[in-house]
Amino acid sequence: MQLPLPQKHTEILPKFLQIKDMRLKNIFQHNVLRKTKLILLVAIVASGCAPSISQFNETAYRQAVELKVQSLALTDKATESYAGHAAGAETLRQDLHTAYEYAKGRPNNELSTRQWEIMIDPERNLVGGLLARWEEEGSLSPVFVREFRGVISDAFDTIIGLESGKIRPEEVQ
Repeated sequence: MQLPLPQKHTEILPKFLQIKDMRLKNIFQHNVLRKTKLILLVAIVASGCAPSISQFNETAYRQAVELKVQSLALTDKATESYAGHAAGAETLRQDLHTAYEYAKGRPNNELSTRQWEIMIDPERNLVGGLLARWEEEGSLSPVFVREFRGVISDAFDTIIGLESGKIRPEEVQ
C-alpha cells in the first residue's frame, strides 16, 4: 500500500515538470537559434570568399583582342634580333600593363586581373616570359616561337572568352 504524498509534494511535482518542460523548450529554441546563426554565418562567409565577376565591358574586350593580334605579330618576329624590335616589345609591354591596370581597376574583376597578371609576368610562359627570354637571348628558334605562339594565343582566347561570357549591362535586371 502506498502512502499518500504530502500536499507539498503533490504541488511541487507538477511545477517541477512544468519547469523542466520549459527548460527543455528553451534549450531546443536556443539550439535552433544557434544553428540558424551558424548557417547564416557560413553562407555569408562563403559568398564573401567566392570571387564575384564584373559585367561585360566593351573596352576590356576590344583591348584583349587588339593585344592578342599585336602579341602574335611580335611573337612571329622573335626569330629575328631583339634589338631590331626592342621599341615594339617595349610598346607591347606598356600596352599589356595598361590592360592589366584597367582590369585591376574594375570592380569585381579579380579573375580577369589574375589572367592579365599571368600574361605579363616575365617569369611565366606567356607574353611577359617570351619578351624577357627574347631580350635575354637575342633571338629565338622557329620551333620555340611556333610553340609559344600557340600557348599565347590560347591564353588570350581565355581572357577574351571570359570577357565575352560576362553578363552585359543591358541584361542585368
